Amino acid sequence: QTGNKPGVTKGQQWLRFGNEVELLDTPGILWPKFEDPEIGKRLALTGAIKDQLIHLDDIALYGLDFFARYYPDKIALRYNLTPEEAALLAPELLMKITQKRGHKDNYDRGAELVVFDIRQGKLGRYTLDRLEELDEADDTVD
Repeated sequence: QTGNKPGVTKGQQWLRFGNEVELLDTPGILWPKFEDPEIGKRLALTGAIKDQLIHLDDIALYGLDFFARYYPDKIALRYNLTPEEAALLAPELLMKITQKRGHKDNYDRGAELVVFDIRQGKLGRYTLDRLEELDEADDTVD
């Protein structure tokens, strides 16, 4: 059995695609504790770790903050937001999106919606790794 959720692949297995392609699927290995909480949030946002490890609303707020900072047009387009609405802080932005989607003040439902949209690619392509962060990390290693 294979899947895009952690813990589904239990052993090695070969997957064949026609006569030309073979893929060896193996269980992944993930450190039990992250030294940098940012890494855990990034993994949670993509669905690479179980949702039970980080609260879904925290994942949604992290995702909204990230997209508002680096991809504000994608948030505005997906959720039909004005530039002023797209510039709201993440908690207020989550409530605005929740209300616009007809869920009134159901904060949890809004968090589910945002995380689902990000994981399903509804906001488009994105990268969580920022070049400026990589440059800073290189400067500190000497």
